Amino acid sequence: MGGLRGRRPRSAHRLALAPACWGIHEAGDWGHQIDAERVLSEAAAVGEGAITAGPPGFLPDRSDHTKALLRRHRLQVVAGEVQAILHHHETRGPELAHIDGHAHWLSAIGGSTLVVSAIPERTPGATRPDTLSNAQWAHLLHLIGSVEHVCARHRLKLAVQPRFGSTIQGPEEIERLLVGSEAGVCLDIAHLVIAGADPVEVIELAAGRIQHVHLNDVDLDLARRVRDLSLDYKDAVSRNLYTPIGEGGADVARVTEALRGSKYGGWYTLQQDTRLATADDRPLGRISRSLEFVLPLLS
Repeated sequence: MGGLRGRRPRSAHRLALAPACWGIHEAGDWGHQIDAERVLSEAAAVGEGAITAGPPGFLPDRSDHTKALLRRHRLQVVAGEVQAILHHHETRGPELAHIDGHAHWLSAIGGSTLVVSAIPERTPGATRPDTLSNAQWAHLLHLIGSVEHVCARHRLKLAVQPRFGSTIQGPEEIERLLVGSEAGVCLDIAHLVIAGADPVEVIELAAGRIQHVHLNDVDLDLARRVRDLSLDYKDAVSRNLYTPIGEGGADVARVTEALRGSKYGGWYTLQQDTRLATADDRPLGRISRSLEFVLPLLS
């Protein structure tokens, strides 16, 4: 799992680690937040030299400071995530500017893929609408086209992420995204399962448009309770909604085999939301168990 060779990091399996596995999250009330130095140090020790950028504020806003930090830990950033409201016409300008600023920063630190998730609102705790109107879908798809142009200008690939709680989560919305745009997709195994979608069916539906993959696993009972809204997502994460890979019910081996069959050759990210109750919590054991299971699948 460890070991960097030469002056630049190399990942034999094109596998990156996400700061979310260490409990890092943009929500202020999420849980104990480990400092970036420790996260990067541990990621360099157990991983293969590749990480994702984490939420805004995890890495320095100045790209030169981030690059110096990455060099010190001999890590490369391969992807970054940004959340945006895509279905409201009146917020188009500010949202596009927000995405452009993040894309500029990500490109400057060496990232290659911008993962975008469509959020319902920026108000904390906002719930997603049951359905979008045809007009809202038109705004969303048009803005995704604009985001594609932003990514092209910054030499980034775009991967739209269907995820539970976002305005694009289930099979019907994913199909509408694929039919109505040419954007690439980020396949997040656990979020698809939580939303009631079959990741293998999404791989078949996307037909070569998957640009990034989030590897994770879930407790199916907790996932069902989150899906039917009898359990809050945040509380479910505290109860270990995300299990170490191979210990849940998402059948990650089946999904990675389907990706192999689809000729997917992009990056994978170990991305498992975790909430840390105290500074004494040690997420590294769960991360290592996931790596032990998943690395042979990617060989």
